[in-house]
Amino acid sequence: MIEPAHLSGIWAVVPVKRLDRAKSRLASMLDPSEREELAWAMFRDVLDTLGSVRGLGGILVVTNDIRASGYARAFGAVTLPDPREAGTNRAVQCGLAWLSERSAAGAIVVPGDIPFAAPVEIAAVLEKLRPRSVVLAPAARDGGTNILAMAPPGAIPVAYGENSFARHLAAARETGIDAQVLHLDGAGHDIDVSSDLFFDAVEGQATRTRAHLKRMTRPNPAPATVLCKEILQP
Repeated sequence: MIEPAHLSGIWAVVPVKRLDRAKSRLASMLDPSEREELAWAMFRDVLDTLGSVRGLGGILVVTNDIRASGYARAFGAVTLPDPREAGTNRAVQCGLAWLSERSAAGAIVVPGDIPFAAPVEIAAVLEKLRPRSVVLAPAARDGGTNILAMAPPGAIPVAYGENSFARHLAAARETGIDAQVLHLDGAGHDIDVSSDLFFDAVEGQATRTRAHLKRMTRPNPAPATVLCKEILQP
């Protein structure tokens, strides 16, 4: 895909670590190939979700992973190398700078490890985002930020890491922006530690991720090694 010189609308930014280095905190439960394939499944589920959201100007994937970047381009996304591979903050900053240089109206940062995010949740963030505004969706578990949206791109400093939700709120206040907070069930759930593998997603969401977790279930597992329980429609 040819990189546009000028952009319109609000773009999604998807930072993706190299898949063979992903999900190291799950090493006690998953071997390296399982972690890589889980990250691969989650990334494709996230792209599917974003691709079904009306109103997005486009999708920008920031990654040095060859498989992820090839898939993203075939999907219709723009890809951008992660020049330093120095973590989420640097990758997101790179994506936001690229959008700012091309006059995009805004950005929604959607990590590649929130596969349970629903299109309606991303649409709700879009609906709340206005010029000179910030919308945040916190992580359900650890004080992190699972969705960070801002208009224009770079409206506030990026502050991923420990307690990033509180730090993004503070950054918005310091910039004179009243951030809006959305508590989203699906988007609020990422997969970082073993307990995250037990999330009951709405049927139809994250089909690749849920199928992968089910395939990894061993016969007659001990409770500590059960990776996924059957997900039933309420």
